[in-house]
Amino acid sequence: MRYVLASWFCVVLFWTQLVCAAVTVKPGPSVVPCFDVYEIVVQLDPPPAGNPFTDVEVSATFTPQGGSPIKVDGFCDDQEGRCFRVRFCPSLVKTEYKYSLTTSAAPDEKYTGTFQTTQPRGMEPVVVNPERPKHFQFALSRQPFYHIGLTAYHLLDPSNDNRQIDELLDYCVRSGFNKVRFLLTGYPRDNDTRSKSEYKLDGDPSKLPNYGAPPGEMNPLPAWLGEPHHYDFTRFNVAYWQKADRAVRAMRDRGIVATCIFAIEKQNLPREYGVLTENEKRLYRYAVARLAAFANVWWDLGNEHNEYRKPDWASKMGALVKQWDPYDRLCSAHGYAEWIYADQSWADYIITQQYGNCSQVNQHVLKYHDIARPYVNEEYGYEGKLDKPSHGQNTDWVRKCHWSIAMAGGYATYGDWTAGTTFYTGHIGEGKAPAQLRHLRRTFESIPFSLMEPHNELVGKGAFCLALEGQVYLVYLAETPQTILRVKSAAQGYRVTWIDPRTGEHISSAQTTDENILLQAPSPQDWVVLVK
Repeated sequence: MRYVLASWFCVVLFWTQLVCAAVTVKPGPSVVPCFDVYEIVVQLDPPPAGNPFTDVEVSATFTPQGGSPIKVDGFCDDQEGRCFRVRFCPSLVKTEYKYSLTTSAAPDEKYTGTFQTTQPRGMEPVVVNPERPKHFQFALSRQPFYHIGLTAYHLLDPSNDNRQIDELLDYCVRSGFNKVRFLLTGYPRDNDTRSKSEYKLDGDPSKLPNYGAPPGEMNPLPAWLGEPHHYDFTRFNVAYWQKADRAVRAMRDRGIVATCIFAIEKQNLPREYGVLTENEKRLYRYAVARLAAFANVWWDLGNEHNEYRKPDWASKMGALVKQWDPYDRLCSAHGYAEWIYADQSWADYIITQQYGNCSQVNQHVLKYHDIARPYVNEEYGYEGKLDKPSHGQNTDWVRKCHWSIAMAGGYATYGDWTAGTTFYTGHIGEGKAPAQLRHLRRTFESIPFSLMEPHNELVGKGAFCLALEGQVYLVYLAETPQTILRVKSAAQGYRVTWIDPRTGEHISSAQTTDENILLQAPSPQDWVVLVK
């Protein structure tokens, strides 16, 4: 073995009384792929007499050969305190790491070992492209990551078993979604007293109990022990967090980013544990210690946090999350139309929630064009049946808005409101837009998106343009069947290819040497044209 560990230690511990405890430290494997999770298990027998979530500390320092040490917090993974874990994500390939683990359960002992990394075998972390900071890329390969997200707030709802979660994630793979945003904590609305026989999805879903979800499909997310509105914020519900582990790991195995939203504004939960209290800090730190080692994790400090926190809260909590997270996972905070953290280093990407017609959502992105961070419109209008742009808009409006956001250099997240509140419950909905949005992702992954800039001035009203001028132009005829594209002269001319955003069908036309290219859509509907 390449690690040196004593397996059993009998130490004197001062809890509420003198106790002789055995501390067993079980190392991870001697070889792990880069970006995988290396895990050390610490077992205590007997468990501590006090509160293991507040009274026992475990941490480890990992040092790559020739590199700087990285300190990682451990966490309690047993309700009684018998088991603690330290998770670490190595980021260097073919490198030996040494570690040193300490615990307050055995303050005079130090546990050491080593392991070796190999080439990555799974998903790499997604980071901001340092050279093109409006875009994302994979950390090691530096290949572009084209973000297309799905909202599933209550993915971890007690009514959702592992099979149901896997079904949703497999649906994401089929549909082309490579990010899922979901809650770690939250209450649904407390005014749902219906029985299943009384369930009807009539009227405005936003005004219905639990947004129109069937009874029993939206419940408090039991992150702590106790009852809703009477949780013990000093003791986490380990079984629930193990479910979160599994979901995040299942996303990683499928190449899906897991955006962990710490809390949501609904039903007073953030007020109950308090603003920057020890209870709130404990929640955020526990989540980071538990989940940050998964390479696919991103953080959202709070959904619609502006409803329950002042702006300076995000500045303080964001800095704390970055302090606790040894991997600098991408972090932001979801408010509404305004994003006010451009001057703050903890905020890695822009999140807004803005509805509107094609021109309006395109302009929302351009408003932030000079901020050197990726832009994500997390809620541009979930899919429903309304023939207007808003939450609950129909398939055509979803497709058109998503394309209009992308044409300004932004990214977006889809939500399905077609069958009750699938976007909230984590179920697969009846929406038709996902099958169409696959073609959007495929198109943008086929062009040098990160090198292209919005150039709406090169086309007429009702059309949008992205261009790497003189080489490639992408035009979206959102609200007009024709436009003229003004291109730079190219000796070899340009080839025009039409793309149907509904079916993904490509229709090629003849090459042209014109500098003013008339683009006449094959039908009156919205169309995309690639000019190379």
